[in-house]
Amino acid sequence: MALSSGGWGKPPVPSPSQSDHGGPALANCNTVLMSVRVSVCHSGIRPLCLPGAGDEALRLQLSMDPSKAGEFRLALRDISGSGRSVFIAEFDLRSVQYEVKSPCLHEMRLATPPHDCIRFNFRCDLEAEQWATVVMSSLREAHRVAVNSSPHPMDDRQQHAAALEQRSTASLPLTEELCLELARAIEAGDSQGAAQHASALARQKAVLTIQLSEKNYAEGEISLSVAVEDISSSCCVTVKVFPHMTVAALKQQVFLEYGFHPRVQRWVIGQCLCTEPRSLASYGVQRDGDTAYLYLVSARHARLTRQLFQQDQEGAQLTPAPSNGPLSQDWRGYSTLPSRLSHNTQGSTGSGAERLGTSEIRDALNLETLHLDDKPDKPSKASKTQTEWACPSCTFINKPTRPGCEICSTARPDSRKHSRIQQEKGRREEQISALSS
Repeated sequence: MALSSGGWGKPPVPSPSQSDHGGPALANCNTVLMSVRVSVCHSGIRPLCLPGAGDEALRLQLSMDPSKAGEFRLALRDISGSGRSVFIAEFDLRSVQYEVKSPCLHEMRLATPPHDCIRFNFRCDLEAEQWATVVMSSLREAHRVAVNSSPHPMDDRQQHAAALEQRSTASLPLTEELCLELARAIEAGDSQGAAQHASALARQKAVLTIQLSEKNYAEGEISLSVAVEDISSSCCVTVKVFPHMTVAALKQQVFLEYGFHPRVQRWVIGQCLCTEPRSLASYGVQRDGDTAYLYLVSARHARLTRQLFQQDQEGAQLTPAPSNGPLSQDWRGYSTLPSRLSHNTQGSTGSGAERLGTSEIRDALNLETLHLDDKPDKPSKASKTQTEWACPSCTFINKPTRPGCEICSTARPDSRKHSRIQQEKGRREEQISALSS
């Protein structure tokens, strides 16, 4: 029995003269495009007799009929006999789905019932790649002819999307090409083409990451004014950034330059608590002098241990600096603006402030307040008597006279309830500290 485009059918019976020449008359009138030696594995409802399959005694042959456009035949030939070739199966290329599973493993599946599947194992990667190139180009040609000859032919965009979808089942690079076509259609404002490419990707359930190109953002490096604060002190610095940078990249840059782990960083821009996937431009950072607030929480609050900090620090030193453009490779100590600012100071101290280096910034922020220890510290007396209040949304420390958060405008929590929570938290920390010591 042989497998045809419509299911199982009887193989053609060759005459003696045809057998001597290696195949039936149909095969002789076709032009052979390529023939490769393979071994096969068949799975289906009905058995397919493939003698010598395990010994690579089969040849996979692709042929075409020059007199009929788009007429391609895929055949399996048994060459195990003494100098004779026997056709044991033949398929219409338009009725199959062909997919490259691995460099040396291809799979063919019938598009019509009973949807039998045959896997071909090739002898080497190069031979398999050459075969895949010929088969895929033939599939595209067969599909193009079939579309043009249909009663309701598709337009050029539909043909192109359908061809790309067929090609994308062959390998990952072709799926990536479909993604590029989607991006080009969106950039050109072609909503119909974009919808067709997106639909093809959706049918494949492709996992994508979609983000704007850097061309959509303002060009060039800008100076971002950053007000850095922890629980007891503050200062201002100027950081060179690109608008297309993500908040995650900015955190990593600050980690590399100043040693503040990304876990302890809380960025607030434009009264919004920033999330890592978004770009700085999405928060309004577009030009020199735009302002951002960086609040440093304690390592205990961020669940950061000294061991994890050291591991991440070593890993960061082995990787290159965040890529912000051509100038990102030029390591520099970022210039800083006014030095230390007190929470209780009403006026600006920028007029006579000295310029700080990286080490001075760390000292000004009083790094021991980050509590970078594996064991919790005893709560200080200053924290118990502190009259300032922390915002429950962005953790910014506000002055005692403010009814709402200065950064995100969140309402101030009930002071009595907040005081009870703080007292209970302090009591538990003291108990834990006593037990650990």
